[in-house]
Amino acid sequence: MTAMTSKYRILETNVLLERFVTYNEVFSEYLKTIKIIERGEALRYETYGRLIDNYIRNIKQFIKLCNSYLAKYKLENSLVAEKLNNYFLDLMGAISCMDPESETVDHGSLELAQSRIKERQTEFINSINFFIK
Repeated sequence: MTAMTSKYRILETNVLLERFVTYNEVFSEYLKTIKIIERGEALRYETYGRLIDNYIRNIKQFIKLCNSYLAKYKLENSLVAEKLNNYFLDLMGAISCMDPESETVDHGSLELAQSRIKERQTEFINSINFFIK
């Protein structure tokens, strides 16, 4: 029975990693959209406020998926959960570079946020790789 459990854990971990890659791409596109809005090349109704709302909605969906995985394998207080939490905190922090009221962006904060997110991605991947070995 343990071999089957281990096999399913590895399969579900691979699914989680695939979703992680997909959501990373989605979040990267949101951050790229900031520049498109700023240049005035976005659709008229696309604003920083709408972008932030959609970005947060996607983060929440991904958090639910990750929490389900962590609960299933009893990893709530593990290194994997900690690294994932740090990743989500930095994702959420990235929106602080936008001011939806004045429709402005702090590009220095945006670049810092993007580099921190990349670091957190690597930390999470390393922690989950350690878990499945």
